[in-house]
Amino acid sequence: MSESLFLDPFAVPARGEDSPPSKEAGASGDVVAGTVVSSGPASAEAKHALNASIPLDLDQAVGVFVDDTHLWWPRALRATGEAGHVYFGDGALLEEDADGPGGDQDPPYEWATLAGAAEGTLELDWWGGHRDPADAPVRLYVSWSAGPRGGAELSVRGNEPTSWLEEWTAVLGAFTRFTGGSLAEPVEGGQGS
Repeated sequence: MSESLFLDPFAVPARGEDSPPSKEAGASGDVVAGTVVSSGPASAEAKHALNASIPLDLDQAVGVFVDDTHLWWPRALRATGEAGHVYFGDGALLEEDADGPGGDQDPPYEWATLAGAAEGTLELDWWGGHRDPADAPVRLYVSWSAGPRGGAELSVRGNEPTSWLEEWTAVLGAFTRFTGGSLAEPVEGGQGS
């Protein structure tokens, strides 16, 4: 696996700089977009999981997931309509309407924010398709590993509320159809595939 994998997939360079952001938490202890944090223990405590097998090598599977999101994201889950463009950028999973930047929609719809990243895992604060400012996001852990017989394994784990399970079943279903992979039934306890 590439050493740089997931170190800063949502890096937002500081104004006027072309270099990636610092890999340290902010002075207040808050996670800064592009920050490397350890997510192992917290993600292991997640009670629910969705698992998928992807018949691409690990780097390819991650690339398709992160860089080509607009190609496979389910049309039924597009917040700005079927022509919406879903992408990872600016420390978040975003969606622009068909008019793109500068169109009628400003700013883009925010599906999730990046809470942290460690090699092989993204921590997302998932808002989902029905964002209510009064609701807190659900912390999800999107983890990648090499499959036991080749290919890649993807696991999305999270806790309550479980509203994310339905949306992520659709998201991973679209991703596995696009890549020729397979999606396992949701698992309670966060283990297995």
